[in-house]
Amino acid sequence: MSEEQKKHPLEEYSENEQIAYLSILSAVCYVDKEFGDKEKHQLDVLLAQLKISDIGKAKIYSSVFNLQREDKLANLDAIQNLGNTELKYTLISDLCLFSLVDSKFTDEEYQYILGIGEILGINQEQVDAIRSIQENLDSIKDLPSNSERFRQVIKESVATLAGVGIPIGAIAASGSVFGLSAAGISSGLAFLGAGFGMLAGAVVVVPAIAIGAAYGVKKLFDILWKDNKSSDNVKYS
Repeated sequence: MSEEQKKHPLEEYSENEQIAYLSILSAVCYVDKEFGDKEKHQLDVLLAQLKISDIGKAKIYSSVFNLQREDKLANLDAIQNLGNTELKYTLISDLCLFSLVDSKFTDEEYQYILGIGEILGINQEQVDAIRSIQENLDSIKDLPSNSERFRQVIKESVATLAGVGIPIGAIAASGSVFGLSAAGISSGLAFLGAGFGMLAGAVVVVPAIAIGAAYGVKKLFDILWKDNKSSDNVKYS
């Protein structure tokens, strides 16, 4: 995974803008009334990697236990005003990743994420697609990246995103600065990012209006991977 791929889009913004994003993200940790050691550790890692100030950390930790509705709406409004249309999908993906840290994706967490998605204009089908992808990536955490099952999951993931009109790069970027290997999906995200790179210039987002969109992306991935493999064979022959 290149340094460019590792960079989370949140790094490009000011601390106040980061705090708005992270307050929404951290609040998912306690919606089920449990804030375990794994979630606390992950939040600490996140804040340290983004070099959040002590004052900022205090605001974010306060949001874990007491994010008022008006503050949530103000933070989401700030996120939407950043002008990065993909960032809202990255936020939903990061929320799903955080919910998987303790291996328990609760209904309370799911409902919270659905609510955030609704405010941001992301429908339930899209939220479910992102959740499904992160859970599937978690399921292949112990598989070698060159295995057929690993590649099949990545191919299906890209097709799923395309089928519901979600930018592939927005999901590939999620978690990349947060050290979310604890959720078991870092290698999958890396390959999802690689898939986004292979599709660049060909398919970035496939609108869901086309019935065969997802199938078409899977076939395109088959061709690209086959070409990639052939190139490698020629290179090392």
